[in-house]
Amino acid sequence: MRKPLHGQRKKDLTLSITPEGFDLLDAKAKAMGISKSELVERIARDKVSSASEQQFLGECSAN
Repeated sequence: MRKPLHGQRKKDLTLSITPEGFDLLDAKAKAMGISKSELVERIARDKVSSASEQQFLGECSAN
């Protein structure tokens, strides 16, 4: 079993977003080399690990 990334086991979450929102989330996660789940986790924790990721997320949220 893999060690939890954030020191805790994750809980399941059901999330409803538009197809466009899903595609954007998927594209952003792939561009960052992480899963959609990890992208949501980082946004929730305000833990974006680099200035380029912060800029990327800022630009994306402006769209």
